Amino acid sequence: MPSFQSHRVAQILEERDGLQRMKLEDESKAYALPAVVGAVEVGDVVVVNTTAVDLGLGTGGWHVVHSVDRRTEWTTPGVGHLLKARYLSEQLQVDPHVSERVDLVGARVLLCVLHSHLGAVSIALKSSDLGYLMTDQAALPLKLSDLVAQLQAKNFLKCTATAGQAFGGDIEAVSIASGTAALLDNGCPRIVLAAGPGHAGTSSNFGFSAMELAGHAAVLTALGVQVGLCVRASGTDERQRHQGISHHVRTILGAIPVPIDVPLPMDDDQSWVVDSGHRPCPIESRDLSTVIAESGIEVRTMGRPIAEDPVACAHLGAAAAWLGKPI
Repeated sequence: MPSFQSHRVAQILEERDGLQRMKLEDESKAYALPAVVGAVEVGDVVVVNTTAVDLGLGTGGWHVVHSVDRRTEWTTPGVGHLLKARYLSEQLQVDPHVSERVDLVGARVLLCVLHSHLGAVSIALKSSDLGYLMTDQAALPLKLSDLVAQLQAKNFLKCTATAGQAFGGDIEAVSIASGTAALLDNGCPRIVLAAGPGHAGTSSNFGFSAMELAGHAAVLTALGVQVGLCVRASGTDERQRHQGISHHVRTILGAIPVPIDVPLPMDDDQSWVVDSGHRPCPIESRDLSTVIAESGIEVRTMGRPIAEDPVACAHLGAAAAWLGKPI
C-alpha cells in the first residue's frame, strides 16, 4: 500500500522545465511535476507519497508531491485526445505524433539496458541527429531525468519521444514503433531506446525491466529498422550475475527471435553472440572515459561513475561507434 504524509514546503531547491525539487519543514526532500500537480510555492502544505523512501529503494531519496492542500481546483493548459498514466488520478492529456510512414526503413536503433547507457552513448557519439525514445518500464515522467536535461542542454540529444504510458518528451507516442516513426519524421535516424531512471530487477532470470527490449527488437526489425543491442558489461560490479557480460544481455538475446547486431570492442570474444543466433559487430570503440570527462556530465550507473569501469566503457564505446556508422 502507498504511504502519504502532509508537510509544509520550506525551500524550493531547484526548478527547471517540468520539475521542481524542494525541502520540506521536516528536512526531507520532495519533487513535484507541475504538469501533474501544478506549481508549488514555499509555505504550501503538500501531500507527499513517501513509499519509495520508506522502503529504502534505489528510486527513493525523494518524496513525490501528490497534491497541494490549498488548491481545490486547477487546470494545466493542454491539447490532445490521448491520456497517459491512464486510470490513475494523475492521468493527463497529450497530443501524440501521428506518422504516415508504413515502415521504419532508414532508422538505426540501439537498445540499452540501463538509462545511464543513454548518457554514455550520447556523449561518445556527439551526433547532431540523435533521438532518445523512452519506454514506460521505469520512471514514467521524462522530466525526472537529470541526465536527459543535461544532455539536451549541451546538445547531445536533438529530440526525445516518450512511448506507452511514459510522458513528457518533446514528442508523445503511443507505441515504440510510432515513437521511432516520430523521431524519423523529426530528423533523428539514430535512436537510443531505453527506459527512464529507476530500472527494476529481482535477481531472477526474467524479472528485470529491460526484458522488454526483446519484444521491441522483434517489432522494429520486422518494420525495417537496423537494430543493435548495447552490451551491459562490467569489471567492477560486485554482483556475480553482472560481472563480465551481464546475464541481462544474454537473456535478452536468447529471447529475440530474429538476428540483430551486437557491437563489440575489437578483439573481444564473439562466440557467445554467434551461439545466441545474433551478429557480432566488432568495431573500434570510442574513447568513452575521455569524452565523458570533457563533457562536464557525470554519468553514473548503480551509484558508480561509468568512467571508472574500463570494461563497461569499452562496450559502450563500441555501441556508440556502431550507432554512428553511416546509415
